[in-house]
Amino acid sequence: MIRYGIVGFGRIGQRLASRLPGAVAILGRPGEHAAAAGSAACRSLDELIDVRPEVVVECASAGALAEIGPAVLAAGIDLVPLSLTALADPVIERRLMEAAEAGPGRIELAPGAIGTLDLLATAREEGLQRVVYRQLKSPAMWALTPAQALADLAAIRERTVFFRGSVREVARLMPNNLNTSVGVALAGLGLDATEAELVADPALSETAHELEITAAPGNATLALGGRQVAPDGDPADYTTFSLVRLLKRRAARVRT
Repeated sequence: MIRYGIVGFGRIGQRLASRLPGAVAILGRPGEHAAAAGSAACRSLDELIDVRPEVVVECASAGALAEIGPAVLAAGIDLVPLSLTALADPVIERRLMEAAEAGPGRIELAPGAIGTLDLLATAREEGLQRVVYRQLKSPAMWALTPAQALADLAAIRERTVFFRGSVREVARLMPNNLNTSVGVALAGLGLDATEAELVADPALSETAHELEITAAPGNATLALGGRQVAPDGDPADYTTFSLVRLLKRRAARVRT
């Protein structure tokens, strides 16, 4: 059983703790009830670090990641960040990457909602030329995000790309919606060279993702359909389950 800590105890943190017992410390955001069986509810990052988890999973916010990341890494604790849009700010990106290089803690990326980053990281070893990440929602769902300022969403009647830019651009525009795009960029060509497209499709009822990879070992296309809704009402995409796999894999004798 791996000793891990959680920063942020919303739905993702709670689901992780319920599916993978072993969390030794939890630091919740203000207003969150940061408690799980066998876990210490911490009032500060120092308290969490003192418990000495092997790895800390951040599932709080971009601001929290920027605040806690360097200290966690400097304490020799590995960090699995989810709020990756924090890295759209070049200053924060540089600070976290330099902290990871200095160690002794390391940053490890979970695939999140895209399910896998292995193919991208493999292609990066030999002739990775182009990566396009697409996030797809219905016009009504996009209207609940800052995307409402980018297009006349109510007028869209068929699948439409309403914004194209770099991952850094879209992550800055929508810091609460595009964490997956940053994970894709970090596994491949970086935030400035990875292309991102925002797609409105009236046929969709939940968020979907597409990934196009052009690389010397072979081109690839990945498409993930709309998320199912779990019994607790939470859209159950791959994010939580990628964390479960990552933590189980760290402890496994046979790693797949």
